[in-house]
Amino acid sequence: MPIFEFECRDCSNKFEILTKAQEKIYCPKCKSCNLDKLISAFGTNSNDSKCNWGDPGLINKQEFERIRSKDSD
Repeated sequence: MPIFEFECRDCSNKFEILTKAQEKIYCPKCKSCNLDKLISAFGTNSNDSKCNWGDPGLINKQEFERIRSKDSD
């Protein structure tokens, strides 16, 4: 079963739910069925040793580390 992300139009509560597509979904906060399905993105963590740093289409490892340390500030 996939995880879907919703925002309630009545109370603005955002929530995720593991559900079947045909299942009736309601806001856990106000119990409204007046929902917007949100577009979700996913993120991953990669083990540095598994990256193909020799690929010319990718940024180099030093640039990657600089961007990653800048983002964590």
